[in-house]
Amino acid sequence: MVPWGTFAREVVRITRGRLSEYRSSAQVWRGFCARCGTSLTYRHEGRPAEIDVTLATLDDPTRLAPEMHLWVRDRLPWVSIGDQLPQHAEAAGS
Repeated sequence: MVPWGTFAREVVRITRGRLSEYRSSAQVWRGFCARCGTSLTYRHEGRPAEIDVTLATLDDPTRLAPEMHLWVRDRLPWVSIGDQLPQHAEAAGS
């Protein structure tokens, strides 16, 4: 599981290191740290103004609280979601 945050691309800044990207499928670009390979971002051409960022890589990930659970149909059978947040089988609005 990976907690992601969706942001307007125009406000996201890499403050240390360099972001490298590769096209993982026809419409998707995945970003990672050019030095260590840590997964950092996800961009989908269907959402050109947005970028998803792995929250654990933020300077202070505790500043953001989850709002929902996405792609829960793909969760492993032993994963139990115990909060009262909305759950979506796939991406919200899909």
